[in-house]
Amino acid sequence: MKEVFSMALKGNKRFLRLFGNSGKSKGMVSGLVSLKPKESIGCHNTLGKEEALIILKGLAQVSYGKKSTIKVKAQSFVYIPPETDHDVRNIGKSILCYVYLTASL
Repeated sequence: MKEVFSMALKGNKRFLRLFGNSGKSKGMVSGLVSLKPKESIGCHNTLGKEEALIILKGLAQVSYGKKSTIKVKAQSFVYIPPETDHDVRNIGKSILCYVYLTASL
């Protein structure tokens, strides 16, 4: 049986793995991402997995598909379907901070 756990979200790393591939979760993968202004995570695809982004602070541009983009403010949620190429770019003047969540199954 898995145990309930908690973790402080501190530090100034670009990427902080919250859980996944560590034995702490059964099928979820999550991380906290911090991007400087004009920085992006890079185009990627989560293959058959859905992905959720929770924008905590800053202003993001989420690019997806061939040429589609949306602007996303803090305190917002983004859903990315399976098999979707996408990128997240900081288009604000301060740090962009968001949590991503996918299923590892």
